[in-house]
Amino acid sequence: MDLPTAWNPDDKSSYLSVDSSRLRLNYGGLGESIEDVGAIRANHPIPPHCKLFYFEVDIINEGKNKAIAIGFCEKTVNLNGLPGW
Repeated sequence: MDLPTAWNPDDKSSYLSVDSSRLRLNYGGLGESIEDVGAIRANHPIPPHCKLFYFEVDIINEGKNKAIAIGFCEKTVNLNGLPGW
């Protein structure tokens, strides 16, 4: 069973860069509109039969507007906007 272990550098918005470890992201946008966002998917989806899945995120810099969203989305969600908007 493949579990998510890192970010997928090939499945992200244009505002994000991923370091070589694929564990650290950098947002390069201005964060001034709902279209100016960074979203990324993991290297593997959480399997549907996985009843409990745990992950951690460290926010190193909250940015100028201090607006950060963390969540889950399906493969079809556009990553150049916030999921659900």
